Amino acid sequence: MHRINAVFQDYAWGSRSFIQNFLKLPQEGPIAEAWYSAHPKAPSLVNGFPFTELITADPVYWLGSPQGDFPFLLKILAADEALSIQVHPSKQQAEEGFRAENLKGVPQNSPIRNYKDSNHKPEMMLALTDFSALCGIRRFPDIVAAFQDLGLSRFFRSFTEFQHKQDSASFCTLYQEVLHKEKLPGLHEHLHTLPESEPWKDEIQWIKKLIEQYPEDRSVVSPLLLNLIHLKPMEALFLDAGIVHAYLHGAGIEIMAQSDNVLRAGLSPKHIDVPELLKIMQKQPYSPLLYPAAPGINMWHYYPVPVPDFLLSRIQLDGNTTLPQIPGPKILMCIEGSVFAQGTTGEMHLHQADSAIIPAAEPNAILSGKGHIVLASCGNLPS
Repeated sequence: MHRINAVFQDYAWGSRSFIQNFLKLPQEGPIAEAWYSAHPKAPSLVNGFPFTELITADPVYWLGSPQGDFPFLLKILAADEALSIQVHPSKQQAEEGFRAENLKGVPQNSPIRNYKDSNHKPEMMLALTDFSALCGIRRFPDIVAAFQDLGLSRFFRSFTEFQHKQDSASFCTLYQEVLHKEKLPGLHEHLHTLPESEPWKDEIQWIKKLIEQYPEDRSVVSPLLLNLIHLKPMEALFLDAGIVHAYLHGAGIEIMAQSDNVLRAGLSPKHIDVPELLKIMQKQPYSPLLYPAAPGINMWHYYPVPVPDFLLSRIQLDGNTTLPQIPGPKILMCIEGSVFAQGTTGEMHLHQADSAIIPAAEPNAILSGKGHIVLASCGNLPS
């Protein structure tokens, strides 16, 4: 096993304290994400070398195969402000979109490019703090009720049709109007006057926060269109292809397939391709896949997902345990306490915020100590 050091992203929405305190960094300014992986955009350092170079030199040792890429991207994410509302494509959609943009000659670094690669990007967020997010379309009757109760129907011409039909086609028409870049006269002023009272208290509070961050954006009404989710520490949320979502506030460990494909849908000054967005997004109401924070000491707790790219597991250790028998490379991250990890080719002390990469060639390891460990691996539950 080998120590792996993160590479940082300083996006403007990032926290000015969480990752800095967690990783004991002196850096001022926002740090949004700490990346642990072999993503070509920002590969982590392993033994002082870019992880991508080590994999190229010996893919069998690191991946267990002479071909292929590192299967997942692991992050610590910390948001003080809302991220853009976005959707990720399926594998087939990504392959087709990537091929089509290549044939059109759209430069890889173009700001209007939708598909940076040919992979899908399912993802999971494991909360480290209280964490708020928007995830999936609400039930259509709930959207109608919210717009009627809060006097929003007069601002959107397509609402009347949606109110009568309450189907995917009429929702998409309404959503296109919401995503229009032009500021809607009187909308934000009206939203500011809404009382923060039940049954829409939580949604209105978030709408007012979003207005402060995006004062020209119609999509600040998104908490009324999408499910508003609150996670407690060690609870998790899974996002599959096509699910409209946005992380609003909080810190957590995020794992995803190794991809950079993002189609934005609001709360962003960046390029928004509405026709392509509507083509790939799931247009039906959606109930998010949520995972409880299971208690227990010295027991591995798994967060199984319906994709093979990744699996998150964790254990609150007080004593000894063996690493789950899951094929492929793995990343160990100590989020609390101190643990001694011993493998067939090396050993390492892991304190809070320390991480180690365990290559595919080293399937067995023993952990001992008192600490909280998160394990990132490929998406196969141990037998």
